[in-house]
Amino acid sequence: MRPEERENYRYSNGAKNPIDTPEKLLFSLLPDGKQKKLLDIGCGIGTVALELEKRGFEVTGVDFSEVAIEKCRQQGLKAIVSDVDKDGLKFPDSSFDVVWAGDVVEHVFDPVFLLEETSRVLKDDGCFLMTVPNDFHLRQRWKMFLSGKSIQSGIYRKLRQCKHHTFFSWELLDYMLRESKLSVDHCFSICGSRRSKLKKITTNKIIGRLFGRIFIISAHKK
Repeated sequence: MRPEERENYRYSNGAKNPIDTPEKLLFSLLPDGKQKKLLDIGCGIGTVALELEKRGFEVTGVDFSEVAIEKCRQQGLKAIVSDVDKDGLKFPDSSFDVVWAGDVVEHVFDPVFLLEETSRVLKDDGCFLMTVPNDFHLRQRWKMFLSGKSIQSGIYRKLRQCKHHTFFSWELLDYMLRESKLSVDHCFSICGSRRSKLKKITTNKIIGRLFGRIFIISAHKK
């Protein structure tokens, strides 16, 4: 099953894109939305896009799932079917005030290409917002050490696919952002397991890189 077929199947069977702690942190980093254009990369069924429209943004969503895009359009959202791995971002230079990429960059085959495209379509004074997993926090390293299993072992056995194509540490993410002419303004990290109610949000770089399971970032063009 190709990735887009898998996503079409998921969304046809009721998959959601819930707004959780990472998305709420990104909301806190948004500029004022009045008369600002925002690109939502990997928009899914439009849950985040709808919230962004409520905040005054003119939102355009892109996703490679035809089913997800149709669900967006049924809600009145402007949404386009596009495979960013193949097509990049099919918009003119400096088209958007904000680019949003929540839980996306780890799924593409060439993250630097997508980040360069993000930089290209972003206005000079624009804001890039993203979330990406920290695949090498200490709990994950200890888990791999004890089990001897790949990070992708569980998901591959379930779906026969590796959903994440890049495993991120802060060092690699920082390198890719700098290669794409993007400079970090703010970085939150969330410590604690996904299911834990005792989540700690930190801006401390050392704690975040050692214990955070996800990075929440705002950046601008250099």
